[in-house]
Amino acid sequence: MAMNPTPPPTPGETAAPPSATPPPFPPQIILVPLDFSARARKALRYAGAFARQFGSRLQLLHVTEPLAYPTDLGYAPVVSGELETELQEGSRERLVATVEDVRRTGIPVEGCLRVGRPHTEIAAAAWELKADLVVVTTHGFTGLKHVLLGSVAERVVRHAPCPVLVVREQQREFVPPPEPAAGAEAPLAAEEPLRLERLLVPVDFSAPAGAALGYAGHLARQFQARLLLVHVTELPYLDAHLADVDTRAFEESTRLSSTEQLDRLVAAQREAGLTVEGRLLTGAAWQETVRVAQEDQTQLIVAGTHGYTGLKHALLGSTAERIVRHAPCPVLVVRARHAPEP
Repeated sequence: MAMNPTPPPTPGETAAPPSATPPPFPPQIILVPLDFSARARKALRYAGAFARQFGSRLQLLHVTEPLAYPTDLGYAPVVSGELETELQEGSRERLVATVEDVRRTGIPVEGCLRVGRPHTEIAAAAWELKADLVVVTTHGFTGLKHVLLGSVAERVVRHAPCPVLVVREQQREFVPPPEPAAGAEAPLAAEEPLRLERLLVPVDFSAPAGAALGYAGHLARQFQARLLLVHVTELPYLDAHLADVDTRAFEESTRLSSTEQLDRLVAAQREAGLTVEGRLLTGAAWQETVRVAQEDQTQLIVAGTHGYTGLKHALLGSTAERIVRHAPCPVLVVRARHAPEP
């Protein structure tokens, strides 16, 4: 069991590794942040299923945040104290017990305890452990509740150096919960192999979308799954004073260009031996992706992201994060430099 050996990255920043070498596929090291909740147990179930499928090693991580007390100037961290020590020891005991539970299933596993801001420590641990995949859970809050509480999962998506699989409680499953024995808690991982049949990849012909398609291709080949490639054309916003401007020529040109690019992507995947379908839509990219995923009974969305942080993220936002927030199924988020090698 390890404590954080090095200082965490500066909040809001993610340091690049010396080399941008893509991680291997299938993933060899899977990082699973735990807060010992029912949601976290679900993330562990998914991570365990992936570990069984690919022969991966699990790294369980629990992050405790420093206690704070009120002062005249706001809140200050508690540097030491009996209460914080007791909380640390309690967390360590629960982490050790969870590691032992997983180990009894035959999956290689280790545990790590860190102190700090959860999303910062998760990203730092992913760098240090050279994780190939992070599996996290999210509440899936939207609207005002999301604005007030935010999402650790979305911050992890933004900062992690590897692909991130996001799952939450109320969604379609492709790792069904195993049946518990009478009077017992459900085991951490089912013995049955993963059954992944329908994947959806939103594509905008960018490098991140290409990275996501590369990962989805590996998964589709592994599970003999069908790929659905969705491209959404977002019509330009027109000021009320320009409402009479004829945009039909622009829209037709955009549609033809998008159709050609999507057809080329579909043809390339078919030549690679995959079962794939392309669909061209108009609207808001994240909304259409979520709608099609719901209608198509998609089991996993594989989405690319630029991984913007700071001001650039505040200005541009992230389609992938909106998909994570609203999706009816798990979402695997991949950045361009995370594309697996062939």
